[in-house]
Amino acid sequence: MKITLYLMLMLSTLFAREATLPAELSAWKSLSYVNAAKNADELNDAVLTLNHASLVGLSNTPKVKYPLRPANEGGTVSYGGIFQITIKESGIYRIALANASWVDMVKEGKAAVSIAHSGGPENSGIRKMLDYTLEAGIYTLQLSAGADSTSAVLITKVK
Repeated sequence: MKITLYLMLMLSTLFAREATLPAELSAWKSLSYVNAAKNADELNDAVLTLNHASLVGLSNTPKVKYPLRPANEGGTVSYGGIFQITIKESGIYRIALANASWVDMVKEGKAAVSIAHSGGPENSGIRKMLDYTLEAGIYTLQLSAGADSTSAVLITKVK
């Protein structure tokens, strides 16, 4: 199933007009697969790497036990999951998503507040982008209220 999802994503981009991406989003074109964790005990198997795009598999939202209740959980037909990301240097980070899932960046039980929200470059496959001011540390990226069981995700430092 992972291979099928990956091939579908790749084929859908084959016939699309090539988007010009800024340097911080250049990794968007090369995806690896990461399955979302459904609870904190599974986070070691759901690690996202900074500056590497991932095609992520999501679960039905009711099956996900979020460390912090999302502001928008979604309903029984929505998808979500949690991931771990290590931020080694304080700064402004951008999260790019292929779908419109709700995003929470959580550290030590508190959600970071996004400082910017926009759409992605035309024909890029990026549906939305959110910027956060983050301190160094280990974060849990929470995706919720998504309409799709997969999405591409990229986390990159912009400043």
